[in-house]
Amino acid sequence: MLPSRRATLAVLALLLGVWPFLATAQNATPSMSSGAPLDLAAIALAPGDVPAGYFDDYSEWWVPATPFSELVLGGAAVPPGLERVYQSFYTESNGAAAIHNYLYEFASPEEATAGFEIVDAALRPPLPEGTVVGPTHAPGPDLGDDPGVLTVVTYDTWAAGGPRADVVAASFRRDRLVAGVAVEQYTDPPPAGTSAADSATPVALDPAQEQLATTLATTLDERITTVLAGQAPPGVDPALAELVLPLDQLADVPTPVFGGYKAGIDMLRCGICGEESSLLPFADDARGGFNRSIVLGGVVDGEPEPPFVLLAVTAFTSPEVALAVLEVIRQAPNDRPTASPFPRGQKTLVADPTIPEATAALAFYASLDEEDPTAPIDSAGVDFVVGNWLVSVDVQGGSSADDALAAAIDLATQQAACLTAGGPCAAVMSPTSLLGEPGA
Repeated sequence: MLPSRRATLAVLALLLGVWPFLATAQNATPSMSSGAPLDLAAIALAPGDVPAGYFDDYSEWWVPATPFSELVLGGAAVPPGLERVYQSFYTESNGAAAIHNYLYEFASPEEATAGFEIVDAALRPPLPEGTVVGPTHAPGPDLGDDPGVLTVVTYDTWAAGGPRADVVAASFRRDRLVAGVAVEQYTDPPPAGTSAADSATPVALDPAQEQLATTLATTLDERITTVLAGQAPPGVDPALAELVLPLDQLADVPTPVFGGYKAGIDMLRCGICGEESSLLPFADDARGGFNRSIVLGGVVDGEPEPPFVLLAVTAFTSPEVALAVLEVIRQAPNDRPTASPFPRGQKTLVADPTIPEATAALAFYASLDEEDPTAPIDSAGVDFVVGNWLVSVDVQGGSSADDALAAAIDLATQQAACLTAGGPCAAVMSPTSLLGEPGA
């Protein structure tokens, strides 16, 4: 079974220890001629692009070149001209397979061509140490501006108790982007007593994996071409990103920001969790959304420290539907998932807050540690409706419940004002209750 990338703090510790983030990556306007950052989140595969049975892993992120070197390349120099990386993931709920979508943005097409080899270094999933077989390369799909490459590699961690990951990746270059899709198949360790001959690591290409990787890479190339032409690809509303507060501004130093465009249904339920949700009847009325999430406490002794701040905006077909969803959340507040790799906590409703510009709102206290029934109440959040938008603000851990709620109400008020004004949300004021910092 694959190592889930969704919201284990151990994985977050690894990420946060090496990933400062350049906030301009999220608010990019597609433009190749100007060299401006591309909207990589819009380019990435949308949920409707992947086969049935694969679910959003909620772990998409942006990262600039230098931290990517430290995380993936062991500190080795990145190819000249690499500026940013965006990765997103879809997984089967049983953990048997995953789809990894990667986008490497270079300063020029020439540097992208020269830096193509970075693909191999980033194909390894977060696995224990083990044996690597490959990679081997073959001509790939006829995509992009240079000949495509098909890569096959196996990461065998059975000896360490981990899975074997057989990876097939279809990669190509389009203008200054190196892009591709890797399909990962996972096999658990064999039963004790299995002979070495019976458990030998395979290296043969799986035709089904190759077909899926090639098909999805073709779709990805189409999305790239659409964005380079200044248009919106299917499944995203680029205007929505400009209506979400730039939470990165809350941090004193550059900090990781997780998020991207989401399918409406993925804002209402955790698909990879295999859970039922009282919000699912509204899936057909959810147009889609956008989320941003950050860690404000930094990393202490290798562990990410709260507070974690999460913000999600979902558009519905009408204000009435958005209000109906809010009322269902009121009845079952723990059914609403977080659209980022953070736990949702255990929620208890408190008095409704007053959010100017909002049609209706609710608030809750929560415990970040959702496993321990005696965990302190250290988190809070607000859900509210403005027009046909449902907005969720979570401030998790790192402070008292009252301070967390004050911060959530402050951010909710700013977000409501921005939505009412029609955006763009160019700035965010820091709530005084967040880490005791004065307002920005």
